[in-house]
Amino acid sequence: MSHRIVIVGAGFAGLSAALELPDSCDVTVISDRPWCEFLPNIHEILSSQKRPEDLRIDASARVEEAGHRFVQDEVVEIDRGRRVVRGLSSGTHAYDGLIVAVGGVNATHGVSGADRWAMPFKSVADCEQIGTRLRALHRRSPRARVTVVGGGLEGVEALGEILRAFPRFRIRVVEAGSRLLSAGPASLDRTVRKECAAFDVGFEMESRVDEVGRERVTLSSGVAVDSEVTIWTGGPTGAPLLNSAGLAPRAGAWAPVAATLESSDAEGVFLAGDAAALGEPIAKQAYHAMDMGVCAARNAMRRLDGRVLERFVPAEKPMLVSLGHLGCFLVQGRWALFGPGISMAKEAVFQLVTAQLAPPSGVDSTVAAWRRLSGAFPEPGWPSVPAVWNALRGALDVRVLAPEEGACTSSPNAP
Repeated sequence: MSHRIVIVGAGFAGLSAALELPDSCDVTVISDRPWCEFLPNIHEILSSQKRPEDLRIDASARVEEAGHRFVQDEVVEIDRGRRVVRGLSSGTHAYDGLIVAVGGVNATHGVSGADRWAMPFKSVADCEQIGTRLRALHRRSPRARVTVVGGGLEGVEALGEILRAFPRFRIRVVEAGSRLLSAGPASLDRTVRKECAAFDVGFEMESRVDEVGRERVTLSSGVAVDSEVTIWTGGPTGAPLLNSAGLAPRAGAWAPVAATLESSDAEGVFLAGDAAALGEPIAKQAYHAMDMGVCAARNAMRRLDGRVLERFVPAEKPMLVSLGHLGCFLVQGRWALFGPGISMAKEAVFQLVTAQLAPPSGVDSTVAAWRRLSGAFPEPGWPSVPAVWNALRGALDVRVLAPEEGACTSSPNAP
């Protein structure tokens, strides 16, 4: 009999795990959505640089092309005793090996009104709604007030796209820490502030949000900020399924795993992507999630075959953070580069990873790949000589930021 392996989730980690497993296995992938979303670039939806369909990979088709079964459903229970997964509408799915790659959910930290009035920044659909709201707001008033809660990677990338499309908006960024992009060197904070100096952007640092209202954000200091749109980039928290399945110690926590990505509490259950909490924390980045998916798939097979498990060794890659049309950061430890030219590197990562996960194999996928590639260029058809010259000049417009203490440790949305 072939091994029965169930994968919960079809994001970067879940899809990578499915594509790693041979078709000789009986593999079932269960996800509440039929696609894998390219989360590192969702900020570009705010300015219409990317369309929602550009950032959605047809996971169901890719899983079936690999010889596996895809079930679109919400997993509501993992019964480790009976070794079954129960879907809301699809019933139970028995497994010999289980890979859980459910990612995270939006964390509002119990802030009053945040769930009702703040707009989350965690998915393609979230950013599509934000973009629609911003465009409607702009039609009413080019000087509208917008608040971005969170000055980390997501918050800065959201800020950049708002400035690209709506440069006259009055924007306030609220950050609990003492500087922006605190996971990197301090030069990142100074550079963001310098690049934003020509716009109406204010930074409320070392400030926490006490309450979010329909058109106002109240800070812990008592300061009230007028806000017609409030964007919440406060980071993710563990999915409820992790705790209900006994894989995480409490609600909102990530699931502890060994270096092999096997659950600390459940033999034969492997976790990959954001859901997994290694003893030595790593950044919640897409490339880690993909590598973890591959490792989890291999170890699920090794566990079922009675072989020694592999250790997951995180790759060291630079962090890319976009600031819209103003430029892009490339951060490696204490070192950082900034400039418009680095935006081309971020776009190249998007194109390469998308092609890796969804290589063109038919008319529909080839057309989708061409649409994504052509969308990377600002002008349709063959670019003019001035456009080529400007692109080359922009590629050379890169400056080195002084190396400082403060190595990058976390970036939940970077490729």
